[in-house]
Amino acid sequence: MENTDKIALIIPLRLTGATYEAETRLGRICANVPRDLFDIVISDYGTPPEHRGAIDALSAKGIRIVTHPSPHKLFSIGQARDFGVQMSQSPVIIFNDIDFLGTPDMYRAIHAEAARRELSRNIFDFFCVPVLFLTEEGTRAWLDAPNDARPFAGSLDVDSLEAAKSEIQSVAYGSSAMVVNRHHYLSLGGHDPRFSGHGAEDYDLLHRLATIAPKAPRPRDYFNDYKDNGVRHYWGFRPFFALYGLDLLPRGIHLVHLWHPRRQEKGYFRPGRNFRLLKRVMRQFDRTGGQPLPLADLASGQGRWSVLYRNGADLDLLRQLLPLSGGYELIKVGSFKAGLRFIPAMSAAGTRLVVATPGISGDAAAFAAALPDGLRLLRALAPSAGEGEIGFLLLPDRSDAVVGKPRTVQAPSGKPVFTWWPELALPGGLPALSSGAIPAPVPIGDPLYASFGDMQARGNRPARKKKSPLLVRLKRWFTGY
Repeated sequence: MENTDKIALIIPLRLTGATYEAETRLGRICANVPRDLFDIVISDYGTPPEHRGAIDALSAKGIRIVTHPSPHKLFSIGQARDFGVQMSQSPVIIFNDIDFLGTPDMYRAIHAEAARRELSRNIFDFFCVPVLFLTEEGTRAWLDAPNDARPFAGSLDVDSLEAAKSEIQSVAYGSSAMVVNRHHYLSLGGHDPRFSGHGAEDYDLLHRLATIAPKAPRPRDYFNDYKDNGVRHYWGFRPFFALYGLDLLPRGIHLVHLWHPRRQEKGYFRPGRNFRLLKRVMRQFDRTGGQPLPLADLASGQGRWSVLYRNGADLDLLRQLLPLSGGYELIKVGSFKAGLRFIPAMSAAGTRLVVATPGISGDAAAFAAALPDGLRLLRALAPSAGEGEIGFLLLPDRSDAVVGKPRTVQAPSGKPVFTWWPELALPGGLPALSSGAIPAPVPIGDPLYASFGDMQARGNRPARKKKSPLLVRLKRWFTGY
C-alpha cells in the first residue's frame, strides 16, 4: 500500500428518530477525516425519507452515499457494512460507526499504520483500532478540548486507561473499527447474514480473520465469552482479539466512542440471540470452514459470472476468485452436458463469463462452442503434471493455460478452512491475484502480552459477569430494547 493510497472509511447506519445527534455526529466525522487519505462512504441501510436530511446534506457536499437496495425491516449493521465495502473502490477499508470519532491526526496515524503494513499487498494482515468508550463527562471534555489538546492524545498504555474511570467506561481493543484488505474481506463473505440487529456480528468476522492469520496461540476456553474487554486475563476469545489492537496503543492510534443514551429502537440490540449464534458459527468454521459465500465487487467487478460447480470444495477453490466478479450465480451440475440447459438463462441474465471447476466432466470445447458471442468459458482443470496445481484455460479463445498452486489454511482443529492463491495471473485480461504472506505470530515473550502478566497469571480464569436482574432481562425479551 502506497502512502497516498486512500482507505475507504465505511459509516454504516439507519437514521431514525432515535438516532442521537445524527447530523452533528456525521458532520464531525466528515470534518475530521482527511479527504486526501480517505474516501468516506456512508452506507445507508433503510433510512426512511423523513429522516434522510442529514444524509442528503452531506451528499450535497460531495460525501458518497450508497443506499442498500433491499434492507430488511430489522436493521443489520453487518449487512450495511458489507454493502459499503462492495460499493467502495479503495484497496483497504475501515469501519467507523456513527458514534466513533477521531482527530485528523488520529486518522492520519491509522492510514500510516496501514501503509506501513502494506495492507493492499499483504492481504491477510489486519488490525483493530482501539476504541475508548467515553463516559458522558469524558465525552464533554473530549469535545470541548481543541484538536491539539484532546484527552488521551499520544502514547497510551493499559494502566493509564484503566485508571481514567471518570472519563472512560471501557476500552475495546479488538474493536469493530477493523482495518482490512478489501479483496480479502470480500473473499471471506463479510459478515454472516444470520446476525441481525447489532451485537456479536463483528466477533464472528474477527474469528475468521484471526484463524487465517493468528497473532498468538488461542487462550484457554477460547469459545466462551466472559464479557470482559479487559486485558488482564487470557481466557475466552475477547483477549485474543484484543491482541490485534494492543500494539497500536504506544503509537497513540485509537478512536473514541462518544457517549449517547441507549438507543430505544426495538430489535436494535440482540445480544442474547446473536451471542448464542456466535458460538455456533465459530465452532462450525473451525470444524468445516463454513462461512458466508464470497461477496461480489459491485463497484468495479468484471461483469456477471455463472459458476458451474459440484460441491463445497469446488467453491472453496474459487473463494478468492469470485470477488473479481461484479455479481455471480452458482449452478450445481456434474457435467458440461448438464450445464447446456442453463445457457439461455445465463445469456438473459447478462452473464459475461462462465467459470467451471475442475470436477465438471465432459466436453468443455463443445459447451464453449454453444455459448453466444461475447460469452466465454474459464475452465479450471488439474494438470496431469504438477501435484496440487490447478490450470485455467479460456475457451473458445484457447488462450494459453495459466497454472497456479493453491494453499490451504487449517484451523487449530486441523481442518482446512480457507483456500488461497499466493500468485495467479488469470487469462483473458482478468485481474491477477497476489496474496502476500500470512503474518507470523508474535512470540509469547513480546511486550504485546505484558498486560496479561506472567505465564502463571495468564492462566487465571476471570470471574463471569453477573446477569442483569430478571425484570431487566424480561423487559429486553418482550420489548426488544
